[in-house]
Amino acid sequence: MYSKFPMMTNIKYILIILSSLFYTTSQAQQYTDDPKANEIKSLIGKEKEITGFGNVDLRVGEFVSQQVLIVGAYGGILINKNVMFGVGGYGIATESQFEGFNPETNEQRDLNIYGGYAGMLLGFKVASKEIIHLSVPILLGAGHIDISDDNYFDLSNGDNDFTVESSAFFVLEPSALLELNISNHFRLGFGAGYRIVKGSSLENLSDDDLSGFTGVVSFQLGRF
Repeated sequence: MYSKFPMMTNIKYILIILSSLFYTTSQAQQYTDDPKANEIKSLIGKEKEITGFGNVDLRVGEFVSQQVLIVGAYGGILINKNVMFGVGGYGIATESQFEGFNPETNEQRDLNIYGGYAGMLLGFKVASKEIIHLSVPILLGAGHIDISDDNYFDLSNGDNDFTVESSAFFVLEPSALLELNISNHFRLGFGAGYRIVKGSSLENLSDDDLSGFTGVVSFQLGRF
């Protein structure tokens, strides 16, 4: 049904459009006048709090179907007390031995494992100001492993090892820890992680043999 007053209807629509344009323009002007409006928002900005931290980790877990101690450390920067960026590295600290094939002797022998891994650390913390809170560090990097026959040479001076094979590999190790704020500069964490190894090229061991769960005790120093 058409209006008997088309002129009044048109004026009403024009007033609505003009009011909307005026409101939009005023809001845009307020945003432009705000000095912070022209700033590019970024993770690391002027108002971000950046501090440093360092961790020493003790990890006990599966490695070639046995329990070994892996010792390592990581450190970097902590942004707004919650986001972690850094680097880290770990190495096998205890003797790790398994029965494998030595092609030089063409027989099954007790072989030893030596190696470690390192890479970039990313992570975050949840409710870090609380006495007990969650920390999730993730290590992404690479490593190297040697398979050695430590009794290949029968020498009295002890230098009797022979490297049977070696390989590089990629590693991803996410962990989850409950951290306890001991003081403003020291935290103690307990948790677990899982080491995912890919790309190794060993005859005696597979990627699955080098992957596994670990229990973690972590000591963290920094300005929190």
